[in-house]
Amino acid sequence: MVISCSSTSNSAIKIGNIETEQNLPSPKHNLTTAQLSKLLIGELSLQRGDYKTSTTQLIEAAKSTQDLNTAIRATYSAQLSQTPDLLIQASFLWSQLAPQDPLPWQYIAQAQSLNQQFEKTIDALEKELKRGGGEGLVRVANLSTDATQKGLQHQFQLWLGTYPSHKKIYYALAILAKKLDQTDQAIAYIETSLSFDERYLEAQFFYGDLLIQSNNLEGADRYLSQYTRPLEQAPSVLINQHAQTFTLMRRPVLAYEYFKELTRRQPNHFYFQYSAGLLAYENNDYSATISYLKKAIELDPTKHSAFYYMALSALREELPNQAIGFLSQINQGPDRVNALNLLVELEAPNTLSRASYFLQLRDQNQDLSPHIFALEISYLQQAQDFEATTQTYQKALHKHPNNISLLYAYALFADSLHQFDITEQMLQRIIDIEPNHVNALNALGYSYTERNIKLKEAQALILKALALDPKNPAIMDSLGWVKYRLGHLRQSLNLLTQAYDIMPIAEMAAHLGVVKWALGDTQGAFNTWNLALEKEPDNALIKQAILDAQNEFQKD
Repeated sequence: MVISCSSTSNSAIKIGNIETEQNLPSPKHNLTTAQLSKLLIGELSLQRGDYKTSTTQLIEAAKSTQDLNTAIRATYSAQLSQTPDLLIQASFLWSQLAPQDPLPWQYIAQAQSLNQQFEKTIDALEKELKRGGGEGLVRVANLSTDATQKGLQHQFQLWLGTYPSHKKIYYALAILAKKLDQTDQAIAYIETSLSFDERYLEAQFFYGDLLIQSNNLEGADRYLSQYTRPLEQAPSVLINQHAQTFTLMRRPVLAYEYFKELTRRQPNHFYFQYSAGLLAYENNDYSATISYLKKAIELDPTKHSAFYYMALSALREELPNQAIGFLSQINQGPDRVNALNLLVELEAPNTLSRASYFLQLRDQNQDLSPHIFALEISYLQQAQDFEATTQTYQKALHKHPNNISLLYAYALFADSLHQFDITEQMLQRIIDIEPNHVNALNALGYSYTERNIKLKEAQALILKALALDPKNPAIMDSLGWVKYRLGHLRQSLNLLTQAYDIMPIAEMAAHLGVVKWALGDTQGAFNTWNLALEKEPDNALIKQAILDAQNEFQKD
């Protein structure tokens, strides 16, 4: 058999600016059996993904045949192997077979950079520059670490003396300046790079990215508009960047237009389809939302958020059954809980089927069992079936005895029914599980205060909560209220005034007014209450506070 080391296949892979063939070379000169063996093993290993073996064999074949294309092929394989030493060997052989080609020195520089060999990196980059290259500087700048950035920056600046109009040196300097948080300098360098070639695509993208990251969205929009109109002729990478800029600027109409163009160009790109779908939803184009997101879920079946927005779109189109179908397919992702909430709302189980419905839902979503119990409880509370609500809380806590959310919710529910023993038990259990649970500490202390019992213990609980969250106005209010119960009226007034200034709600106004009244400032009390009543004329808390104050201090 005769095989050549020169390639003529139609199937090519690009390495930088060089295309290498995927198939075996076509005849040019005879190979020995050993050479043929190394070539075949190299190619078969490459196809199997054994890149280290492939590179080693192709390097040996290239050395013995002195064939440039085999050396290039070995370099391609070495890159895939992610082994810097092999990349250096293959690229160096390439440089020997093509002495004036800058590209092998680019790869040598990259590999030496990965090996943290600074001086050898600089030497390789200098050889690349002398041969008319420069892309290696950009790659090395991107690979740079804190230990090498300033050294590279100094060396690249020196090279400007020899190559004052080299766009890639300026681009590499811009990358380094950005990494060193020298944003203004980075902008100056990239603008200089673009002054030599305004169509330098990588630099255009980098400049846009700099403007976006510095939050100069208007500037990014102005800059990118030069290159994304007409849209049909613009580079995809700049269309994508401009679309993201519009999204950040809250201009969904233009962002949608740009992503639609990207989906036209690359219909099998998940991100473009998904983004177009979300923007279609934001633009009230619901049928398009479903169309784009159906394609997105075909491309990546794990992205179940697509189903969620398809369901929302179906609801907007008044297609509840279709929405239920989409929601039923969601079993992972960040929208899963919201999907369950909406599913229960849409399916609205009746009283007879309620228990079996939620049981089935828990069986299907066992990891969300506590949340589904909470959904069932909410459903029962809306139906004002308080007995069934209590039973469901008990069932839920039997299965999930240490679930903080269920314990806390049950405590508040029991309090609303004046089942204070249960409230105390649930809050105390939370504190036993999580001693620094701020809300439980405050709630238990406030519960004691409201009932005018265990006031010293209530004060200790609330003080601990406030120490954990010192700027929380609700806790300040609780402490002020227990101080009032303990007879420390001036301390109470200061705390309640501070809390009310931060959060002027009716409950705090009620407390503050009572303390003012107790201190003899009846006019101040009525001013506080009336101000609250102006906002909420029918607020029962304020009206009760007025009655309580008048009854308690009627002698005044």
